[in-house]
Amino acid sequence: MKELVYIYKIMMRHYGYLLVGLFFMLGFAIFSGASITIAVPFFDYVFPKVEVESLYHTWPEFYDAIKQVTASFSETASITSFINIDNLRPLLSEYREIMEHTDSMLLLKLIAVSIFILIFIKNIFYYMNRLMFANLNGKTIQDIRDIIFQKYMTQSLSFFSERRLGDSLVRMVNDVEVVSRLFIKSMFNALRNLILILVYIRIAMFLNFRLFMISLIILPLTTYIITAIGKKIKKYSQRIQGKFSDIYSRVEEVLTNIKIVKAFGREEEQINTVKILNRKFFLFWRKSEIYHSFGVPISEMNGTLMGVIILLVGGREVISSASGFSFGQFGAFLLAVFSMLHPIKEITKTYNEFKKAKVSLNRISEVIDHKPDLTEADDAVTKNSFDDKIVYDDVYFSYKPPQNVLSSINVTINKGEKVALVGSSGSGKTTMSNLLLRLYDTTKGDITIDNISIRKIKIRDLRSLFGVVTQESLLFSDTIAANIRFGSSERMCDENIVRACKIAYADEFIERLPSQYDYYLHSKGATLSGGQKQRLCIARAIVADPPILILDEATSSLDSEAEKKVQKAIEQATKKRTVMIIAHRISTVLSADKIIVLDEGKIVGMGNHQELLMSCPKYKVLYDLQFNV
Repeated sequence: MKELVYIYKIMMRHYGYLLVGLFFMLGFAIFSGASITIAVPFFDYVFPKVEVESLYHTWPEFYDAIKQVTASFSETASITSFINIDNLRPLLSEYREIMEHTDSMLLLKLIAVSIFILIFIKNIFYYMNRLMFANLNGKTIQDIRDIIFQKYMTQSLSFFSERRLGDSLVRMVNDVEVVSRLFIKSMFNALRNLILILVYIRIAMFLNFRLFMISLIILPLTTYIITAIGKKIKKYSQRIQGKFSDIYSRVEEVLTNIKIVKAFGREEEQINTVKILNRKFFLFWRKSEIYHSFGVPISEMNGTLMGVIILLVGGREVISSASGFSFGQFGAFLLAVFSMLHPIKEITKTYNEFKKAKVSLNRISEVIDHKPDLTEADDAVTKNSFDDKIVYDDVYFSYKPPQNVLSSINVTINKGEKVALVGSSGSGKTTMSNLLLRLYDTTKGDITIDNISIRKIKIRDLRSLFGVVTQESLLFSDTIAANIRFGSSERMCDENIVRACKIAYADEFIERLPSQYDYYLHSKGATLSGGQKQRLCIARAIVADPPILILDEATSSLDSEAEKKVQKAIEQATKKRTVMIIAHRISTVLSADKIIVLDEGKIVGMGNHQELLMSCPKYKVLYDLQFNV
């Protein structure tokens, strides 16, 4: 219930659409009920059982009679008399008296015109109601998706490492769609149907209270059956959404790594895996649909049984002249009761769909209610420059306690230094840079910049101090200019973009492209070489002129020729900056001011190249593996 209340709070941001929509919904229900009551004069007075003298032969005569009776009633009645339908019985009796003495042909014409006008107005109200609620539904979907994406953006990397990408996409796209369609759109459809039912019930009770109460005797049995079906539907809906996420995640992984799949000839294996997931999805979906399909037939049989009872009991009263229940009233009563059947079926369907949507609502709420692992301190300070040094002070870090990835890290990086982190895979090199960027928080110890804890610096300001180039050349499906602008939180002019590309030696190939800087990178730059993409990444990292540059295996995935070009770009980009270089290849860090050697999360050596060759066995092994093979 708490989750649903939150969704409706979001919806209430657009309460204007809600209020106007409810007004038109009420009008639609009232005019729907009014159109049914036309049956009474149609059957009783257009086709009377007994001929009665006609006193009103023209429209003016009929109108004057109605006007006179209405004015007389208004003089003695209060406003509440017009609200309570039971208080209108004397007025309606007067109307019946006038219609009894109205020419049948005139009355038929009046009824025909009235039916057209009522249906026309009813449909205007229906259209406006749907239009208002469509806007309300659409804007609520927009807000929920914005909130979920914002939640994703505020989570730490650990949040995404523990979850499949496909599942996160399903929650934001499919689950939001299910919730909005069923808890918002279907809820208002159910509300409209409920108001219609209440209007029809009031008409039926007004016409014959006893007959209406008799028709309700089978309602409890139907309610019990539908509730039991709803529980089954909810159970299978949970399984369906789980399997849907499995399929989405698997397909996303396979398509992302399609080159590996084809290279190892595993297409058939992946096809069979997805077939198995798809089969399980189908089985759960089929069981859900089987139970879901029971709802409408049960509701239909309920309505049919109710109709049979009404026909037998009500028909007997009409035949008996002593009952005072006319054929026209019986006709209107039947229309009112049978008009309830479709709204009741729709509400039954909506109830079952709500059970399905509850699963999606829970999945959305898990994201919305998830508290970010990284939070900004209330007293966080603004910092836009790097003036002195970075210090790792006895830092420990663990992804899953108690196993530490980093232990007792004590490092000082002075402004202007080029510091390299080397070591075997999994030794903690990238983790050190991730902690500095505060993509994770330290488990123990602290990291400071200019003697200020990075936990005390505004996150946006902290990350603006860094330019980052990763091993994988990650680009967006957008123009080259837009990809480079991504490196700055400020709006970058074209001159800054061109300058960054020249420093990164990316202008050499950009100027040969058809649209140059407006060239669109389809499929994340698949048409560019690895070296070209990496030079764009370097341009992106330096476009905002950050004081600190982090190069995380920036050349390890490139061939020798491409590496030479990228290395040239790196040398140009790192001038007059503090640089942290993460590398496997010792050749790329020989000129570093300080080299830090990591092994199993601990620092086992620190110094320049010559010092480490003499003092650090681990570094000597790494060097020999590359140069003395």
